[in-house]
Amino acid sequence: MSYKRIVALLAAVLLATALAACGDGDNEATPTGTAATTAAATATPRPGAGGISDEDLASMVPTKADLGQDFAAFQETADVDTNEGRLETADNPEDEEKDQQTFGRVTGYDRQLAAPSTVGAGAPLLVQMGVTLFEDSDGASGYLNDNVKDIQALVGRTDPGLSLEAVDQFQVPPLGDESLGLRTRASVPEDQGGPETLYVTYFWFRRGRVIGDVALARVDDTDISQQAQTIASLLDDRIEQVLSGLVSPSPTGTP
Repeated sequence: MSYKRIVALLAAVLLATALAACGDGDNEATPTGTAATTAAATATPRPGAGGISDEDLASMVPTKADLGQDFAAFQETADVDTNEGRLETADNPEDEEKDQQTFGRVTGYDRQLAAPSTVGAGAPLLVQMGVTLFEDSDGASGYLNDNVKDIQALVGRTDPGLSLEAVDQFQVPPLGDESLGLRTRASVPEDQGGPETLYVTYFWFRRGRVIGDVALARVDDTDISQQAQTIASLLDDRIEQVLSGLVSPSPTGTP
């Protein structure tokens, strides 16, 4: 998961919410609560994957059904997060390609849950869960720490849809081989569904050569670190199960 991907997702959710409030909420591409994918998860491992396929990665990421009834009305989407896709959307493709080669990034898989326009006061606006696979654990560790530095360096910059105002690291309990948490605050302009202030809580962890990530977004500064930790623990359990061969991969093309 990249910060830019979160920006794009949040901008889309805010715009959809604004349209719904204006009476145009029937224009959603995917019916609320229905899972969708834009790329099929394949059963054949990619070069450097060491026997871990896209299907295996998809099996690692919990679905909204795994998160419980509170998320039943959320719109669910999932997609393979390929290196090629990252290069196509990167602000600096050369830097992205360098990171992929330096740290041995193989591929990833993301799942998003977007709240309906009638989301309850205590619910997040967006939930992002994902896994990223590397050739070895050293590369995964290096990429994790480099990604955090990249986000911290964006404070004061405006990307399409969001202006990042603050990034604060917070203490998280040990999970996997290493773990860390961040909270960000960003402002949203009127043409992107604002004016609004968005708060995103991130929980990253690494288990071997797999990075797990969770991000929860809200429009208030309520502390949701415990909720992020709970989802991260579930994600970690699934990663462990898949790596141990205890969970059968999802059918090809199924999120």
